[in-house]
Amino acid sequence: MRGMSEEKPSTEDLAGRLREAGLRATANRVAILGAVTGHWGHPAAEEVWEALRPGYPTLSLSTVYQTLESFIQAGLCVRMRGGDGRLRVDGTLHAGAHDHAICRKCGAIYDIPRQAEAVSADPPLPDGMQLTAIRLEYEVICRECSPQTR
Repeated sequence: MRGMSEEKPSTEDLAGRLREAGLRATANRVAILGAVTGHWGHPAAEEVWEALRPGYPTLSLSTVYQTLESFIQAGLCVRMRGGDGRLRVDGTLHAGAHDHAICRKCGAIYDIPRQAEAVSADPPLPDGMQLTAIRLEYEVICRECSPQTR
């Protein structure tokens, strides 16, 4: 799978993350969490499924979608807006605060280091709203899509 990182978390570490999030550490969940936390390219559910199929031939695409949704709800990954409309996730939350650059042409998503207080941590919200996170997305034209690099 394109965008895999060099360091793969251990099965025990992945199972521990699942349990800390209140989820059972099944073989499928451990495998799916390993695929998204070891991936810096913000994979789509279909990419996770394709990458895991050789080792998990009975794993269905529906199971991958449902599992990713449960990971999003549990805070193990974040739903991403890609240019292709598919469910994409950022599973690199353990790597620290970062933002995203999204290519306007191809939809590729890139992690970029968080800049010191790029936005107000105390925006004027309507009554009754509570700020839970700040996520920045930069719209870019990536190197592959830029006419200057062709």
